[in-house]
Amino acid sequence: MQKEDKKLIIHLISDSTGETLRSVGSAAAAQFDQLEYEENVYPLIRSKKNLKRVFDKIKSNPGIVLCTLVDDEIRKRLKNFCNENNLSYMPFMNNIVSLIESETGVKATKQPGGQHQLNEDYFKRIEALNYTIEHDDGQNVETLDGADIILVGVSRTSKTPTCIYLANQGIKAANVPLIPSQNLPKEIQSKNGPLVVALITTPQNLAEVRKKRALELGLDTKNDEYTNIENITKEIDEAKKIFGSMGWPTIDTTRRSVEETAAAIMNIRTQG
Repeated sequence: MQKEDKKLIIHLISDSTGETLRSVGSAAAAQFDQLEYEENVYPLIRSKKNLKRVFDKIKSNPGIVLCTLVDDEIRKRLKNFCNENNLSYMPFMNNIVSLIESETGVKATKQPGGQHQLNEDYFKRIEALNYTIEHDDGQNVETLDGADIILVGVSRTSKTPTCIYLANQGIKAANVPLIPSQNLPKEIQSKNGPLVVALITTPQNLAEVRKKRALELGLDTKNDEYTNIENITKEIDEAKKIFGSMGWPTIDTTRRSVEETAAAIMNIRTQG
């Protein structure tokens, strides 16, 4: 089919790798094979400084803006920027196909194509990913009853990557951090609610992971309670007591890959 003189430019902005947005954008663009498609991906956008660089690039090459940004302030700044510059903006994930039709005036061919087939299973995965992103790290606890699985654990026990992996299988997976001296949300304490699975690791492994993360963020790890092995040991011991009292199945992630952890969770779910 001959391409029209119209060019579809999409800017994909993510505070993670951007792969989810890239997959969605490519799948939606495949519905418009008569348009020339240009994709611009901006991963790991987690600060105002990063966002400023994105603004400069978008200004020089305007197009549709899609995002997966957890930080409310950064997402608000992006939305305001788009409004001020008359750019179409959509947080992940709404009806991208309708947006492209509105932006370009070109009707979708309604034929599956590109990297994904836009069928029922695909949209189930998209819905699960959307839910998982919105319920990452204890967000939106009031709607946790819509989850298929809820993961609970202390900080840095692979809750988020495991949830994303499960969401890619069409599972609505939420995660809630277990924070010392803070009460658990009442929404995860119901015996009739979604399946809750606890993730645990060894103090030594957790200390290593946390120190590495702190260094990546440029933080001082000396005299830091977050990375102190004694504090971590107490934190994990307390977590185990809570998990036991709640009767939650517990998975040790120390020597497991994300895929292996997800498989163990699905096995628990299957066994009921």
